[in-house]
Amino acid sequence: MSDKPAVTSDGYCTNKEPVSGTIRTINASATGPKFSHLHGRRMAQCPCGKETSLTDRGNLRRHKQPQE
Repeated sequence: MSDKPAVTSDGYCTNKEPVSGTIRTINASATGPKFSHLHGRRMAQCPCGKETSLTDRGNLRRHKQPQE
């Protein structure tokens, strides 16, 4: 548990930096227009174990840590 980032009082992870080497882009263009919200989305892993999307500045979006 000591290697996980801190958690705020409402349960959100305080880490904003993705794990290096885990950034990937989802290319779902072959799935059609129904899934257009997935096109070009950049995803990355957080040290807490959650995979979330990135902001324009390359920081992780606000997320809650996974339940154990």
